[in-house]
Amino acid sequence: MNSSIVMPMKYATASILTLLALGALPHSARADAVPAACMSADSASRTMGSASLSMTGYAAQLTGAETKVHVQQVTVRDRQGHLTLPNLRDANSLVSLGLLKLVHNASPASCRGVDGRPALRTLRESLHQGAVAEMIWNKVALSDGSTHYSAEQITVTMRASQTSGGIDIVVSSSGLSAPGGSALPGSVNTALTIPEQMLENTSSPSGRITISSLQALWAKGRLDGSGWVTPGRNAATSTGALHIAITDLNDLLATIRPVVPTGVTTALSVAQFMGHRNGNQVLWDLTLDGGILKVNSIPIPVN
Repeated sequence: MNSSIVMPMKYATASILTLLALGALPHSARADAVPAACMSADSASRTMGSASLSMTGYAAQLTGAETKVHVQQVTVRDRQGHLTLPNLRDANSLVSLGLLKLVHNASPASCRGVDGRPALRTLRESLHQGAVAEMIWNKVALSDGSTHYSAEQITVTMRASQTSGGIDIVVSSSGLSAPGGSALPGSVNTALTIPEQMLENTSSPSGRITISSLQALWAKGRLDGSGWVTPGRNAATSTGALHIAITDLNDLLATIRPVVPTGVTTALSVAQFMGHRNGNQVLWDLTLDGGILKVNSIPIPVN
């Protein structure tokens, strides 16, 4: 999360990983959706309903790592009443795991057996029956060693897609910050649609992920994006296209320059020459195919 522009892309990736993890929701209760050998979790208090779970003082940490999250208030619910309490509890645990792994930038050996995709069926059936799974985190503190982040609120919403065979996920965050000043946008929002077959096939997932919208807002400057990606085993076997527009790029550079390495602002300044101008916007079209990333048709090899 070091680059202010790359961070929203990682945020969209986190949303995808969250949905993959949520595929592990079982129909019956399990003692631990995520084993303690992978992640420990606890809360100061819990209030449980038939299709809702509220917690205060929720904390989770990767076992054997200094990567942890603390949430002052957690609400997980299905307003339609189709998802059970164990479903919702497991959902919160798996979202926590996906976020911690993203921030840690690695998966501990003890977590490598935790795979969320094989058991999608119950969740999928509930969503098709009208379930709307919603998770709300208020006052979030996230850390990995000496690196710290915070957010006023993070929400995740899942529902069956209007397109047959798809699942929609919407993730939004507000009040993003880091101590000592940060180039993080104040808010990031993304909406994705993932085909169900991608979550059902663990060995070789296939299908196209549609990024309906990706938006990042700074005090001055804004990023908007949309596109699609078909994941492969690596960059050479993956394909995708993403359209990005940054509004008021010069103002954004002036905002983040005091808190980012010189190379970041220099790279963004140079990148303007690869973009297309449209009023106060700079536009880029990115495509990935055969291991070659093209920015406005200019090829850039990807290792």
